[in-house]
Amino acid sequence: MKNRRSKNSEYVHIKDVLSTVISNCRPEANSALSEIRETWNSELNKAITDNAQPTALKGGTLLITVKSSTLTHQLRFLTNDIIQAINRETAPHRITEIKFKTGSF
Repeated sequence: MKNRRSKNSEYVHIKDVLSTVISNCRPEANSALSEIRETWNSELNKAITDNAQPTALKGGTLLITVKSSTLTHQLRFLTNDIIQAINRETAPHRITEIKFKTGSF
């Protein structure tokens, strides 16, 4: 009996496969989030961007995942400034609320 499988000399990491699938399923949400991430990384201090990143966008609510609860507390004081900076660089009034979550990204 012949083996019908083609022999693939290169393996692809599952992370790369899932990234492609997810970006094809929701390209408009991912492009908006990508634009916000670029603004986030350019407008905020590197100490913040290394430890906190936008991870989801639903409607006007932006979810920021933060590595420590201490930084989450600090970012809460900057919420209005962050919203203004993101809305100034992206579509006006895109972000109306920011929620913070402690975790890894």
